Amino acid sequence: MKKKYFIVVLLIIFLGIIYFTFSNWSMKGVSDNGTWRVVYKKIKEIEAGGSWRVSVTQVDEKEVNVKKLEFLENDKVISERNEFYEGRDIDGTEYTLHPFSFPDLYYGDAPKKDFSYFVIIIWEDEQGKTHEDKIELK
Repeated sequence: MKKKYFIVVLLIIFLGIIYFTFSNWSMKGVSDNGTWRVVYKKIKEIEAGGSWRVSVTQVDEKEVNVKKLEFLENDKVISERNEFYEGRDIDGTEYTLHPFSFPDLYYGDAPKKDFSYFVIIIWEDEQGKTHEDKIELK
């Protein structure tokens, strides 16, 4: 009888390890106006070494001028981008002045337990009015 319980416990531990190794756990958020989507997830590529990244994408087709992107951990800015480059990278990737031609805002550590995470996007609409969207990642 003890042998059966031992095998069941071992099997549960084994399945738990497999689940946490291969699961695609992530944090996500969408702006209140539906314009922006943010994803904070683990990079699966071997070269990344277990890094995590924050990606920001514009969901709609509005013409906007993004002024600044900020990634906050417990209300502290840990990554920001306010300059957007145009040109070709060494690997041939082309970038434009639009910040979402290369949407990754942050590469780094996994999210910490019981910490809050936000992305702030400061942008101008077609009329030149400045907006700020704060997106909570859950």
